[in-house]
Amino acid sequence: MKNRFYWFVPVLIFLFACNLSTATVSTVSSTPTSSLPATDTPTITLAPSATPNVACNEITLTLDQALASGFQCKTVPAAGSPSDPGFAVNPQYSEVAFQGYVLPNTFFPAHIDVYPVQDFHALAPDIIDADVTALQALIAGGALPAKGALPLLPIFNAAQEFRAEYKVISFSGGSGIRYLTQYSQYTDPINSHEMFYSFQGLSTNGRYWISAILPISNSMLPPNGDNPPNGMSQQQFSDQFDTYIADLTEKMNNQPPESYSPAIAALDALIESITVHP
Repeated sequence: MKNRFYWFVPVLIFLFACNLSTATVSTVSSTPTSSLPATDTPTITLAPSATPNVACNEITLTLDQALASGFQCKTVPAAGSPSDPGFAVNPQYSEVAFQGYVLPNTFFPAHIDVYPVQDFHALAPDIIDADVTALQALIAGGALPAKGALPLLPIFNAAQEFRAEYKVISFSGGSGIRYLTQYSQYTDPINSHEMFYSFQGLSTNGRYWISAILPISNSMLPPNGDNPPNGMSQQQFSDQFDTYIADLTEKMNNQPPESYSPAIAALDALIESITVHP
């Protein structure tokens, strides 16, 4: 397998795996949970629930057993500084990391992050202010840009290769955009290992940015991005990449909803169940 993400491993380790001393581990029961203490809690069996069964600092949500068997609430420490923000910049933020996610062994772990906007502004105003403005315009019904990446946090040292299944959706206390995407540093074939469902939203009061990265697959895609399609060389594929992305995006937008795993509707329902607590 090509080492196309060799640069990314330290970033992922920093963002998703470091400094978990304040994390709490839990599964979800059918009754609402209260604020989670900063200590480990026993793992229990996840039961289906139509009421909020996940609580993590600023948010509650409803997690269906069909998506994941449990969750871990983390408080991720701040990184970077105003003088040298780099790609790993972030304020202290909350993360709901899903355990037993329906798709195992994906490039990204399934999780939802809640970033305090003002704290992010203090670290990297040039980054977050532009993203907030762009996201607000899209939430308000603005047209998709013909080129360029849609807003997404955290900051990746890679390019957003495509976007499909775009929609504006709301949750209790805010709104945002959802779309399918994939990131890479080169012309990487879109595949079921690396593609994910992205939700990027803002609380109504402007205090929080909610980011969901939830792996998703489709039977029309290859299981990984190791090889260009149709026996092409990497150079041939790169030369035709814009055409490839345009054709693939159209096909994905026309795929039956049941061809995605997990179903896009199930991921939308997860996002719509979020409540932000000021």
